[in-house]
Amino acid sequence: MKQLNRTALGVAAAVAALAVPAFAQQTPGPDGTNANGPITLLYNYVAETTPMRVMVNGHSVDHLKTAAYDDITTSVHTGSNTMTIRWDGPVDQIHVKIAYAPTRNNFKNVVEYTASAAKDGSLKGSGSKVVTFTIPG
Repeated sequence: MKQLNRTALGVAAAVAALAVPAFAQQTPGPDGTNANGPITLLYNYVAETTPMRVMVNGHSVDHLKTAAYDDITTSVHTGSNTMTIRWDGPVDQIHVKIAYAPTRNNFKNVVEYTASAAKDGSLKGSGSKVVTFTIPG
């Protein structure tokens, strides 16, 4: 009976050792990134009738028309980066943010751009804005 208890305890210990947290087993996505970090996200906070085209370091990210976010981890690099926002017609407002997380759920804003047509006449027609930001390394 003692031997059976030791065997059962040994099996239970082996099973418990294999039960590591799910995040440690996460495999990278198709673009080589995973949610454990580092990860960089572009957020668009405002839905617009005129879509905005966003490029990061010359790579097209999205045609933002709705409030949404995009994973731009593979489009940025450590150090200085450039975001270009273009619009083809009047927009009421722009509110775009880029956040970087070196580890899971540890996001810090690296740049935030906000503009309103009420205060910035350049939004009343087609235009663009270039913003520089830094990814820590």
